Amino acid sequence: MKRGLLAVAALAALAVACGGGEKPRLSRTESVAASGQAPGPHRWCDAFYTDANAPRFALPTVRPARPGETVPSLPTDRWVWVNLWATWCGPCRREMPLLLSWQKQLARDGEVVDLWFLSVDERERDLTRFLSENPDVAPGTSLRLASSEGLARWLAGFPGAPTDSIPLQVIAAPGGAVRCIRAGSLRDADYPIVKALIRR
Repeated sequence: MKRGLLAVAALAALAVACGGGEKPRLSRTESVAASGQAPGPHRWCDAFYTDANAPRFALPTVRPARPGETVPSLPTDRWVWVNLWATWCGPCRREMPLLLSWQKQLARDGEVVDLWFLSVDERERDLTRFLSENPDVAPGTSLRLASSEGLARWLAGFPGAPTDSIPLQVIAAPGGAVRCIRAGSLRDADYPIVKALIRR
């Protein structure tokens, strides 16, 4: 019972953060204006890892987001980008087309990136209905958390990672080392930073 209440509280905190209650920080636009250039990946990421301190990437316990699909194996020969989102999170839904366009642009620039969408919706039926009504949202590999309790436990495996806000990006290099975790909405102007991160 206590564990279930903690999970509900964690999801409620995510809902507040998604709705505009995330902690204030220097915007990316302000960062560019202040420095004259876009911040490097180590500043863009809320948690940035080098080879020496990078945690290994593994998924939490997940289920397919769409009926009849299976959970694929994580590739080890390419970058993997996991986007945490929810149907009730407006900023999450707005940035998903941007992520898809970045994936195509990175491919044109010679970098293959697997983009995975991981829903934190608590009720499976809400996600199923939303995806059936919006087939272009979260195409490709789309998953959902098997249980809300698993989210905090999974994020705790990434030192310094934000745990109270979505959208949340988890980016892992070929071979499975996590490079970057970033919370908050993405912007078009972030693409050069993402490209620099993936080409490191």
